[in-house]
Amino acid sequence: MKFAQGLEGTNGYAEWLGNRKPAYSGEEDDDSLCLTSQPDTDWWRFPGHNATNGPAYVTTVSDSYIHHDFQASVLISGKWIQQYDQGTLFLYFTTPDGDKWIKAGVERENECNYVSVVATQKYSDWSILAPPASLELSSQPVRIYAQRKKDDLVFSFGGKDSTATMMREIKGFFHDLEIQNFQIGVMACSPSKVDGVSVFFEDFRLEWIKEF
Repeated sequence: MKFAQGLEGTNGYAEWLGNRKPAYSGEEDDDSLCLTSQPDTDWWRFPGHNATNGPAYVTTVSDSYIHHDFQASVLISGKWIQQYDQGTLFLYFTTPDGDKWIKAGVERENECNYVSVVATQKYSDWSILAPPASLELSSQPVRIYAQRKKDDLVFSFGGKDSTATMMREIKGFFHDLEIQNFQIGVMACSPSKVDGVSVFFEDFRLEWIKEF
């Protein structure tokens, strides 16, 4: 598969994180990926409920780039039907204190579609935001952005051709964070036990902001 192939600052290819393959995946063209998850899949850490079985297709960042500022983004569209169906940009960090991850994208809640961010350090948190009326997530793709700004991590969203709007800033996420391994890509999961979700990812980008 050619999704995320040859990106600067990475190992040059994408692979299934932990070999967790989805129910179905198929490449539409050189920079897109169609992914259908199994039901009862998620990424979440909290007492009483732990899940790390959502299929994530990621590229590994080279050691020499791990501490650079960056901006990553991807266009996401899908068939959001079941409660908590989600398709996201996915950032995964291995550290001496355990694995940490952030997923940012589209999530279904109470029969409505939202943009959402879940940040997992010791435990997972969750924030959702209703998009403007001009961005109908059931029929339009949304571009999700993640940007590192020194110690901070900022997430934004926008339509295919619209200006990005910030949806969350995680202050100090990278402060004193000892990163052993950093992987970034896309993820889809379906916490519902009823059915999986089909998500289409396209035009994944990863750009480095270097200081000279």
